[in-house]
Amino acid sequence: MLAIETIKSYLLKVFDLKEHELNKTLLLQLNIFLLITCLLIVKPTINSLFLSELSADALPLGYVLTAIMALLGSYFYNKALEIYSLNKVIEMTLFCSILSLLIFGFLFQFHLAKGFILYIPYVWVAIFGLLTASQFWILANLVYNVREAKRVFGFIGAGAIAGGIFGGYLTSLLTNILAAESLLFVAPVLLAFCLPITRYIWKNEVEDLNEFQVSKRKDPKETSPFKLIKKSKLLSLIAIVVGLSVLVAKLVDYQYSDYASLFFEDPDELAAFFGFWFSTLSVISLLIQLFLTKRVVGTFGVGKSLLWLPSGILFGSILLLFIPELWVIVFIKLIDGSLKQSVNKAATELLSIPIPIEIKKKTKTFTDVVIDSVATGLAGFILIFFINGLDISSTYISLIISVLIVVWLVFIYHLRQEYLFVFKKLLEVSADKKERTTKKEIPITSIVETVNRVLENGTESQVLHMLQRALPVKDERFFKSIKKLLLHVSPKVRVLAIENLYFLKTENLSHEMELLIQDSNQEVTTAAFRYLTKFYSGNTLDLFDKYLNSDDITISNAALISLSIELRNKPKLQEAYQLSSRVQHAIDTVLQLITFSEKENKIIAITETIGNARLETFYTYLLQQTEASEITIKNSALLNAGKSLAPEFIDVLIKHLPSRDTRQAAMEGLFNYGDPIISRLYSEIKNEKIDLDEASQALLVIEKFSSQKAINVLIGLTDGTEHHIKMEAIEAIKRLKWANPNLEINDRFIVNRVLDECHLYQNTLSVIHSQIVLQHKRASLGNDKITEARNALMLLLEQRLDRQLQRIFSLLGIKYPPDDIDPILNNIIHGEEEQRIHAIEFLDNILNAQLKRELIPVAESFLTQDISEEKIKKLNLKVYSEIECYQLLFQRKDVKLKLAVLYLIEQTEDSKFIPLLEIISKDTNEKVSNRASEILKNHQS
Repeated sequence: MLAIETIKSYLLKVFDLKEHELNKTLLLQLNIFLLITCLLIVKPTINSLFLSELSADALPLGYVLTAIMALLGSYFYNKALEIYSLNKVIEMTLFCSILSLLIFGFLFQFHLAKGFILYIPYVWVAIFGLLTASQFWILANLVYNVREAKRVFGFIGAGAIAGGIFGGYLTSLLTNILAAESLLFVAPVLLAFCLPITRYIWKNEVEDLNEFQVSKRKDPKETSPFKLIKKSKLLSLIAIVVGLSVLVAKLVDYQYSDYASLFFEDPDELAAFFGFWFSTLSVISLLIQLFLTKRVVGTFGVGKSLLWLPSGILFGSILLLFIPELWVIVFIKLIDGSLKQSVNKAATELLSIPIPIEIKKKTKTFTDVVIDSVATGLAGFILIFFINGLDISSTYISLIISVLIVVWLVFIYHLRQEYLFVFKKLLEVSADKKERTTKKEIPITSIVETVNRVLENGTESQVLHMLQRALPVKDERFFKSIKKLLLHVSPKVRVLAIENLYFLKTENLSHEMELLIQDSNQEVTTAAFRYLTKFYSGNTLDLFDKYLNSDDITISNAALISLSIELRNKPKLQEAYQLSSRVQHAIDTVLQLITFSEKENKIIAITETIGNARLETFYTYLLQQTEASEITIKNSALLNAGKSLAPEFIDVLIKHLPSRDTRQAAMEGLFNYGDPIISRLYSEIKNEKIDLDEASQALLVIEKFSSQKAINVLIGLTDGTEHHIKMEAIEAIKRLKWANPNLEINDRFIVNRVLDECHLYQNTLSVIHSQIVLQHKRASLGNDKITEARNALMLLLEQRLDRQLQRIFSLLGIKYPPDDIDPILNNIIHGEEEQRIHAIEFLDNILNAQLKRELIPVAESFLTQDISEEKIKKLNLKVYSEIECYQLLFQRKDVKLKLAVLYLIEQTEDSKFIPLLEIISKDTNEKVSNRASEILKNHQS
């Protein structure tokens, strides 16, 4: 028992784990260990059986099929995730994998796997490795929040490395006891253990998360990461360099497999060889990562470090041309396998510092999966042409590799130059105008040196920018420079410096952080407390007891807030730290405070604590504070209601959108719910569940996401909604389109909507004309109330004409530059006759044929203000009967217009409108349906 406790303490201390995390972290580590062990048993086994039967000549087609299946599989896998929950997809994958391995085992055992059939297990094992690893890390991201993930993923990843080492050596050992075919029965046994582990993790760590919490922990999905890469030269060059490295690696892998299959004709010996070297590669890669990577990158710089991998392969490839022996190709494989995941990977990560984190997240999967698959397929085609087509020895593939490496080196040079350019531009952008004129330019040398120089000598905005970009890199070489920033005059810099230091281990700065607890800025104090919860060597319970009971309210508030952030979604720890009792004590303390500012600060700290820690017991208190008389308290409550991600606060936040005093806090609160809130707001607006004022502000929340999903939802809100909503949605689309060129807006949507608006405009003119005719016909009847009601309706319809024209030109502003379109509308509506004519001529020159045919007559109709017979004929307008007019108007999403029609019908007291009233009495708008029912009742009585 003592030994277990000692091991436990050692793990917690060395690997920077919390006691409550140990169980799930070890289970996840075991899971990835079993998955990779299984892969390292199956891969060498299937590869050896494949090569023994078909020889290396079959590998090029295998590469092509693997690339095609990877791309197709990725598409259908994403579709499956849209239909089924992640745990079901993972379980389905594991079941199918176990079943597949058993089938493969029987096929090989009874010698039924021959010829083209062998491509199925060969492609399967490549997809299996990609899919299971991807699923595992998605699951792990759901188990931990962002901060926890940064801290524990290194330890979990060690399980993958251990699996890679153990699996290969186990395969090599088992081939002395079992036939290669029999190993395919060992792997599913190991894989079966992953099922209960996955179920346990899901049930205890993920199942209770709501859709908003899940969204926060998932990587953002965008429909076109390709456009993001294409738009950025730096990302494009990184993608090309990655693609070339994969292409060269596949060609090396072909040579490796070909030489090995010629040297080891027996499948068992070949499986043992592959297993041994797969594991040995993992061991060497781990040793380089632990002991050499930082020294190499630190000594030679990132640009030169990127040269190690291609240079090593180039040397080996040239050597192979003169000494075509197996040991040479093993040497090349060792260089490729070990340097790629250590020195090369670390250097590439540093190169991405100038790229915003969100962009990196959106493009990572594309780079890892699509570019890898395309490069694999390309390698297959190259080999098919040279090996199968020209029938040359695999040794001479080294010539192709050498040419590709020269291209690779050229792109590395351009990549480094582009990095320096982007880095310099980043520093210029991050400095304001005043700083640019007064501050000496910082020279760009090596990446690490430049980052440190910026941190030490940069302006405040440059330092902030660099701290944000350095945060995901977690490089210990930045430690000293960041440590100095703890004394920076800017509290924003101090906060972000502490955030960075939280993930660095060079030195324990608990003493410095205890001093920062006395900082006048509460955000700094809170950040310092968060650091101490991780690094404090003593009992953290005693630490928090000391500061939570401090007479300094700023300190006690900061202690409470920081504790709540660390204990979010951790009920057991919250209980251990008695968080609920501490919050209740803080609520009771408010009554004892004397000054208003002290009370206000304490209540704000309480609302932050409830929101951060998701304390459901105190949601009623948080709800009460959303109606507080003090705006600062109300806004804090709204903002932290959003932080809670509790669905019950969504309606409360929407309700506070119209008020200018609470709008910003309510918008931030809703935005904090993440991507799923877009669909919720769309439903509320589309189904008219919220008021127009609330809906128009909710549209701004959707716009704030600046994503393809936001664009798609806004497009949906331009159809079948009230004019005000349509206009706000169109304007939001316009702003997003011109601010984010990577977002896709189909031209067909714009054309269709403009045509719809043109038809509606003509329809409105027809209705106005029909009403004028009716007015003249019934003028002799002398009913002033009917005349007044009809005039009011026509006036409203004329106003709608202006609205429709405004919508038409707003839509055009999405397709054409707004600076060109907006003046045209202004001239058509308010300009002199000559200005209107010129505006229409300009419009005639820029529109395509279809838009020109529909829109020019509408624009020309404004040249004459009256609705004459001539205008009716020119626009080919239909003349409607009175009932037809009202039917058309009732079909529109326009409450004011419907009420005006109902008022006119009421004044006529004509029973012929009863069927129409019966239909409109079922309208979705309560105000309209009630008014129609009331008039219908009067008609029937």
